[in-house]
Amino acid sequence: MSEATTAIKRRAPRKTQFDMAERERLRSALLAYSRKHGIGVPTLQVRIADATDRSPDLLPLKTLQRFLSGIGRTNDAFLIPCFQFAQSLPAQSDTANIARELGSFFGLAGLQANADQRGTSMVAAEQFAGRYAVATRQPRPKKVRVFDIDDDNDKLSLAYSRCEFENTGPGSQLKVREEVFNPAMVAATRPAEEVAARHCFEGVVLVFDPLVFIVSRNVLTRLPKAYWLREFGNGLLMGCGMEASFLNDMDEPRPYSDPVDFAFERVPHEERS
Repeated sequence: MSEATTAIKRRAPRKTQFDMAERERLRSALLAYSRKHGIGVPTLQVRIADATDRSPDLLPLKTLQRFLSGIGRTNDAFLIPCFQFAQSLPAQSDTANIARELGSFFGLAGLQANADQRGTSMVAAEQFAGRYAVATRQPRPKKVRVFDIDDDNDKLSLAYSRCEFENTGPGSQLKVREEVFNPAMVAATRPAEEVAARHCFEGVVLVFDPLVFIVSRNVLTRLPKAYWLREFGNGLLMGCGMEASFLNDMDEPRPYSDPVDFAFERVPHEERS
């Protein structure tokens, strides 16, 4: 008998009802477990049954498949053994949890499931996973908006940062980590690799199709930053971004930066270090 099974049988959680956020957490945990161990739903069904001392017949395979796909609303009673099993699994990172919670808050998982049932398609976040080189231009005041396809993009050539979108599982959200090596947005006088002053951000990416929304925090100051982007094909995302200012002068008129235009260009796999 595995340690996970022993732990479950020693003290099973007494939980019988699950709200939407708890369902999303449970679904994410089971899917992550399946991917990590390279198993399908039938094997997952058997492992849940074995770990909770139930017959697989009491955990209908079709019901489990529908729950993992986000189709319909699964009965709370069915989720009890799934929850007991998930309690023994390693916890996901805080960022992954935030991505899942925000996706649930905005109803992205439900939108994806409904699109699948109608036979239509939605842009999944997974297709944006990868590394990007971020460029900008000198800051200038403007309204917060998503780029117009006819805008002049030629001036977005000032190297600004590198970032990576990491898949957290099925759905419409990703983790992001960004390393800003040109926070002052000035013409580089030396290679980015030699610049000592860097600002690191971590956060999540939500895909609303066509909007790609990024919200992150400065790892050092914990202050927020956001991007509003859309896809223009060939691995290019464009839009604008703004962040909270670290104020040491209380005479500053507002605690955030003006919106600035940005271009996220996907880095081909062979060029990644």
